[in-house]
Amino acid sequence: MLPENDVISKLLLLVLHITINSASRPSAPWNVTMESVNMRHLLRWSPSRAYCYDPHYSVQFQGEWELLFKNGAWEEAMECQHTLRPECDLTSDLASDSDYNIRVRAECNGHNSEWTTLNTTFNRRNTIIAIIMDVEVTGDAVHVFISPRSLTMTVTLTMWEQGEDYDTTKKVVDVQHLSHTFPGLRQGATYCLQAKAEVEGSHQTTSTGIQCVSIPSPQWPWQIPVVVTSVLAVTIALACLLGWATKHRRLVVQNTCFHKEPLPSVLVDVWPVTIPMLVEPHESLVGTITIPALSAKS
Repeated sequence: MLPENDVISKLLLLVLHITINSASRPSAPWNVTMESVNMRHLLRWSPSRAYCYDPHYSVQFQGEWELLFKNGAWEEAMECQHTLRPECDLTSDLASDSDYNIRVRAECNGHNSEWTTLNTTFNRRNTIIAIIMDVEVTGDAVHVFISPRSLTMTVTLTMWEQGEDYDTTKKVVDVQHLSHTFPGLRQGATYCLQAKAEVEGSHQTTSTGIQCVSIPSPQWPWQIPVVVTSVLAVTIALACLLGWATKHRRLVVQNTCFHKEPLPSVLVDVWPVTIPMLVEPHESLVGTITIPALSAKS
C-alpha cells in the first residue's frame, strides 16, 4: 500500500498534467457552413477563438462508402490539410450523390483542437444553380456572356425575333465557353434571349430572365446630305430672323429715346430772303431771289 504522501503527489501531478495540456490545446473552430453553387462545394468556418500565432486547419469527410464498407472511417481532404485559410474547396472530394459528414479541427504549436462537425449531412444534389446573362449589341450582331464560369455546367441559349413566329425564328445553341455571338441579324428588328443552365450530376436547372435588344436600323447614304442641308437651312433662317429682330428693336429704341420735336411756329412763317449774287457787267450788279420759307411739313 502506497503512503498517503505518494498518493497525494501523484494526484497533484495528474491534475497539473491535465491543466497544462488543456491550457496549451487550441479551441475548436466554430460556425462551420457549406456553400455549394454550380457544383462547387466550399466549406467555411470561423477561426479558433483562442490566441494562436500561426493556426492551421485540417478537414475530413465521411460518406456512405466509408460508413458501410470502411467501418466508419474518416477520409482526409487532400487539398485541406494544415491549411492557413479558414475555408476548404471540397469539390473534387465529394464526387458522388451520397450524404457526407464533414468535420474540421485547428492545429497550433503541435497541439490539436477537438473536431467540429457540420451540423447536417451534405449532398451535392442540393447545390444551388445560378447564372447571369449579359447582352451587348454591336452593329448587326448580338454578343452574349454567361457567368460565373463552371466546367461542370452546360448552358443552352435560346434567341427569337420579337413579333414573329417563335418556332420559325428560334435559334438554340449550347454555349461551350460561356460566350456566344449571333451575327448577321435583321436590322431594325428586336430579338429576345434566354439562357438555361444545368450542372452535370444534378437534376436541377435554372433559367435567366428574358432580355430583349434592338438591332439599329441602317443609315442610308442620302440621309447625310439631307440632314446637313436641313441643318444649314434652319441656321440661315434663324440668322435672318435674328437680324430682322435686331434692326426692328434698334428703330423702336431710336424712336423712343430720341424723339424728333416739330419746328417752332416762328420758324415756319413766310418771309422774303434776299441773296446777293454777281451778274454779267452789262446787267444789273445786284439781283434778288425770293425763296419761300419752308412749311412745317418740310
